[in-house]
Amino acid sequence: MAAGVSNRRAAATTAIGYADETGVQVVTKTVNGTLTTELRGTNGFGYDPIFVPHGHHRTYAEMSSEEKNAVSHRRLAVDELRKALNVFN
Repeated sequence: MAAGVSNRRAAATTAIGYADETGVQVVTKTVNGTLTTELRGTNGFGYDPIFVPHGHHRTYAEMSSEEKNAVSHRRLAVDELRKALNVFN
């Protein structure tokens, strides 16, 4: 889809929320990065083989699960929601 795109900057964002009788809490986390011009790696799913998080040289798909989880927008959002809910602190 991005074969002819010269600006390779990208962002991956996750929004996660929780609702109960007191209301709704939503947190959003974004990881900036770049898109590669070719598929790299075999781990993960979706855009993982073409997304390189800022400050790294490998795609999500080239990282181990542990490495990816340390910098994943999904993990960051879950951690932020836990803090907001004061869970597992």
